[in-house]
Amino acid sequence: MDLVSGLLDLGVWNLIGLAGIVLIGLPHGALDGAVAMHLGLVDKFSTMARFVVIYVGLAGLVVGAWIIAPSLSLIVFLTISMLHFGAGDARHGEGILRFAETLAHGGLAIVGISQFHRSEADEIFYYLIDQDTAIVWLAINVLTVAVIVAIIACVSQAAKDVKWSTTTLELLILGIVYALVPPLLGFAIYFCLVHSARHFRRILSTIKATVDFSNIKNQAILFTAASWIAAGIAFWMFADFADPGPTVMRITFIGLAALTVPHMLLIDGVMKSKQVSIT
Repeated sequence: MDLVSGLLDLGVWNLIGLAGIVLIGLPHGALDGAVAMHLGLVDKFSTMARFVVIYVGLAGLVVGAWIIAPSLSLIVFLTISMLHFGAGDARHGEGILRFAETLAHGGLAIVGISQFHRSEADEIFYYLIDQDTAIVWLAINVLTVAVIVAIIACVSQAAKDVKWSTTTLELLILGIVYALVPPLLGFAIYFCLVHSARHFRRILSTIKATVDFSNIKNQAILFTAASWIAAGIAFWMFADFADPGPTVMRITFIGLAALTVPHMLLIDGVMKSKQVSIT
């Protein structure tokens, strides 16, 4: 089987989903360098070099952790992704209600897709950890209960406060999409068209006042190209060209996990500590 035929075995919709995740997902943190400039962490070449080294080093630690403890790493990745996604979508609540809204949005995208398409999701999980997935499903089932409670809380709030109706409507529409389309495509629709679109818009609206647009553009191009090149090199080094599907899955999602951790530390950690709201 040649490379093209092997990729086509994944299915057209899955390929479309993977393409969206690779083209938009892997360079999700393409503006992180500009964010660091906005925060005053980077002001010259040496500090930018230090930022990149730390960023890449953290990503490398994630890959190393995945090699050592794949099941635990996958569970942690799913959990932090759920919280990160949801934090970017939550708009109305405060305190426990804010957390419920975060859990509902992010959880529906992660555990919702997994539960709607258990067999396909299980195959993907197996590709990612290359071992029994029972413990992963145990964690997902526990998280599912928490997500259901959070969704109920959001619906209850919508019955009392009309501004929450947009939250419940979005959850309903996305839930239908997740149930109807293949899991990779459903995740790509959310990740690319909902989460990333909001994320980029909020970042640009915040940093454009302090960072020159040419810097923003050049860094976005550089970080995006670097992520694609790294993914291409990893694929070339490790792929079984007769059966490339598993390697494509691993590179895409382990790479996404590796880049998500430093991205979250910067956006949800450093920026939040500086009281700058742009999840």
